Amino acid sequence: MMEQATKGSRWRWRRILSNVLILAGLALLLYPVGTWGYAWWQQRELARQLVATHPALTIPSRAYFNEDMLPLKEDPFQVKTEQDAALKAAAEAKRAAAKAKRDAELASLVEAARAFTASFAADAASGVVPIGRVIIPKIGVDVVLVQGTGRGDLREGPGHWPETPLPGLGGNFVVSGHRTTYGAPFLKLDKLAVGDEIDVLLPYVAARYRVTRSLIVRPDQTDAVAQRGVEELSLATCHPIYSARQRLVVQAEMVSFKLLGTAAVQPSPGSGG
Repeated sequence: MMEQATKGSRWRWRRILSNVLILAGLALLLYPVGTWGYAWWQQRELARQLVATHPALTIPSRAYFNEDMLPLKEDPFQVKTEQDAALKAAAEAKRAAAKAKRDAELASLVEAARAFTASFAADAASGVVPIGRVIIPKIGVDVVLVQGTGRGDLREGPGHWPETPLPGLGGNFVVSGHRTTYGAPFLKLDKLAVGDEIDVLLPYVAARYRVTRSLIVRPDQTDAVAQRGVEELSLATCHPIYSARQRLVVQAEMVSFKLLGTAAVQPSPGSGG
């Protein structure tokens, strides 16, 4: 009888342990799925909030990122010395006009960035604030960007580090995002290579960046995203996948921009969503 009771007890414990392991396995599977569902819903709501506040952003992003964008740096084109005087003068005048236009737009960009920063500063203290979109065509990313990098912020979308300047203020615009949970917006960030494009769309500017480097650092190596007085973007996420031991940082320099006014940009014929 004693032996049978012992065997029965062992069987019950094995059954309990098996059930516990099954439940643990289900929990491990359901957790990431649940976070993705949560992020999907929150991104949908944030997008609605963003366009309600800034109706011009209902226009498809491709309408902003086109040939009308201004280069951030001066066109290196040099007027050929063998041209006759009239042609050379005309070319110089055209170049001077283009430079004057770009300089005026850059000055306006600075003022617009300052004004936008001030516009959401108070709101950011009371809740999650959507401020724009991050679009990375190569890896299929088009997500709403939020202000802040707290745990609650990053559950809803990639977050802008508040201590770093917005595009147009001459510094490193730093954004963090999840890699495996909550929609995993930066899951494929490691697939980006030098020369790939990253677009940032904010209510006052469409800014295009080109990847310059990728690096892997420790979480405490914040010097990797230090300010260098250059218009650049840094996207940061955990590395390797399923670990927070390191950080993957992809950096890109701004190459062109389009200042957005209060009037909506008209979409080109046939442009989609």
